[in-house]
Amino acid sequence: MLNYADIKYQLLVVEDNPGDFTLLEEYLHMSKLPLEKIFHSTDMKGALKIVEENRVDLVLLDLTLPDSNGTDSVIKLDHMLSDTPIVVFSGFATIEIAMESISLGAQDYLIKGEFDERLLAKAIQYSIERKKTQKKLRKSIELYEFVNKATQDTIWEWNFNTNEGAWGDGIISIFGYTKEEIIFNTDWLSVYIHPDDMPAIKQSLEDHIKNGTTNCDAEFRFRCASGEYKDVHCRLYILYEMQAKPERMFGSLADITERKKLEKQLADQQLIQQRIITETTILAQEKERNELGRELHDNINQILATVKMYLGLIRAGRKTGEDLLGKSYEYVEEAMSEIRNLSHSLVAPSLGEMGIAEALDTLAGNTRMANGLQIQVHVEENVLQFGKDKNKELMMYRIAQEQLNNIIKHAHASHVEISLIGENNLMVLTISDDGVGFDTSQKAKGIGLKNIQSRVEFYSGKLSVISAPGKGCTLQVYIPN
Repeated sequence: MLNYADIKYQLLVVEDNPGDFTLLEEYLHMSKLPLEKIFHSTDMKGALKIVEENRVDLVLLDLTLPDSNGTDSVIKLDHMLSDTPIVVFSGFATIEIAMESISLGAQDYLIKGEFDERLLAKAIQYSIERKKTQKKLRKSIELYEFVNKATQDTIWEWNFNTNEGAWGDGIISIFGYTKEEIIFNTDWLSVYIHPDDMPAIKQSLEDHIKNGTTNCDAEFRFRCASGEYKDVHCRLYILYEMQAKPERMFGSLADITERKKLEKQLADQQLIQQRIITETTILAQEKERNELGRELHDNINQILATVKMYLGLIRAGRKTGEDLLGKSYEYVEEAMSEIRNLSHSLVAPSLGEMGIAEALDTLAGNTRMANGLQIQVHVEENVLQFGKDKNKELMMYRIAQEQLNNIIKHAHASHVEISLIGENNLMVLTISDDGVGFDTSQKAKGIGLKNIQSRVEFYSGKLSVISAPGKGCTLQVYIPN
């Protein structure tokens, strides 16, 4: 309701008959409406001048004027005052003129001699409120049209009571339909939704309505004018009547076809990557088994076979003496040492007890004793700032172990440097040797580098190999903290 304490109306009366104006003015004062000022003009020219220079909250318009007649007066004033209500009053008591006046912009129509101050007050109040409502509705429609044109989505609406709906412009621009081809009736779901998706969508919609859900969304395939289907993401809002019966449904369709394609490509790529990692892991395991078998057969087994032969000679009495027992004892110690070295290479050190720095020193010492390589290890203190992630430390240890094996087998190097530092929220492991090197653009990566690569990729890291014939090799691993 209007708050008369806060509102003072300025009205314009366009009337050329002095008697009619006097009577109307008297009714206005009797109506108890909160009036600030009443402007008066006897012709259209004067009325237009008044509205140009003053605020006018409502116009009371006679249709018979010296310079304007009939509904032309309504058209002229409505053009000048699109947000101001117009109440027509005239001696023409025909419904046709009344309806035409209202259709052209007037809010109400009064017949001279058939209204009093109460009917006049009511007409003015209702006309002002109707004009405000029309203004809000017009802005809502303009906003809807703007959103409909600005958004990439297709806006749509469905009325459950009339079984009719409406499509936004996206149905044409995105899905290729013409206005003549657009179908929106009781069969619209089966027309546009892919047959394979239809049962699930229909069941989901029925469940939402049964539960009184207002917001919901779904993904399905939507038929284009060409007969092809696009993947869409549909958002719904359901408006219910007082009896919880669905009245209207509003929605938007977003074309997600490209997103679906990219998701599938990513899933395929991840599957390929997983296969590569699995294959590399299997090959690495086979390599370790082969090396273990070869080490046991070619070295430890030969040592133990010799010990068995010596003990057999002593047992058969063919040869006696401290000499064979002493040699057997030495060979047994050698076998035990070889087994110890082999177990160290297979089982990771207890990094929880010694830490990555001590583990790398131990690895370097064992490799130095077994192969004569000169190995220097440098671990910066700032690595400790990255926290104690034992899995990453173990991975760094395994990479160093793998690369040292590669150097021993292929590089013919005499000196190796290992460094582990913290840099820009990264753990950086660098292993350099002075060996024969290789052409990185031509030589295929062996199982050793493939195994290192798979470990690095598991932690979203980066691997860099710098080498050239006769220039040695530098391997760098960057792992984010």
